[in-house]
Amino acid sequence: MKVEVRSPLISNLISYPKFDSDEYCKRIEDLDKMGIKDVILEGHAQLYELKILGKGYSGIVLKVNTYSGKYFALKIRRLDSRRKDCLTEINNQKLANIVGIGPTILENTHDLILMEFINGKGISDWFIDQSNSTDLTKKSVVSIVNEILEQCYKLDTLNLDHGELTRIDNHVMVSDKNQISIIDFESSSTKRKPSNVTSVTQALFLSGSVSKKISQYIKIKNYNLLLNQLRQYKKKEVGYILKIYSLKLMEKDRDTQYYIYPFFQ
Repeated sequence: MKVEVRSPLISNLISYPKFDSDEYCKRIEDLDKMGIKDVILEGHAQLYELKILGKGYSGIVLKVNTYSGKYFALKIRRLDSRRKDCLTEINNQKLANIVGIGPTILENTHDLILMEFINGKGISDWFIDQSNSTDLTKKSVVSIVNEILEQCYKLDTLNLDHGELTRIDNHVMVSDKNQISIIDFESSSTKRKPSNVTSVTQALFLSGSVSKKISQYIKIKNYNLLLNQLRQYKKKEVGYILKIYSLKLMEKDRDTQYYIYPFFQ
């Protein structure tokens, strides 16, 4: 369902959760400057019986399109957020963007973030989606796990802690082309010790619904080795970390070789 951005139907989304006329007018003006034409009411979340892409403690996310006809995701800070603005999230996501991680931010204000729209599913939904069943092979799952771990390693080397990767269901998306996107940097920080690899390893292999699905394709043959290497990871310098977590896909004679942890089988 497509609705013009100034429509009264969505005024309570632009100024959520309590309508404030001054804030609403300010945000509409900013959206005009960004070239936002319509809001596309679709997604798995819902507010006021309207479908949206997502809802969090600090903001809501809408699918929008511009006058040029392109689709984007728009994050709007909640008026009741404990954060006075989105600037920390914006700066951290732009830092991640430098190494190709996270939806690319196109424009922003203190309260609005216009970013790349990821056409895909959360990783948990990707596993259970029956239409995707032919793609669910050990090779494809290993590839996705490798990419998640590699992106988390890159975040660690940036000294950027995402902060929510133990809850991987809500923060990792798989696109229609099986590409990985880590999303939602509202809890991220460069001021605490990064634990992206250790957090996501727990979610992938040790606990939670996603780890149960992954275990159908990847078996851990040595949990003690896994836990021991995670402990070493926390203690060692970046060079040592790279040696342990070298999970890139290597091309050899045009055949893709998958290099994975020694505790897989």
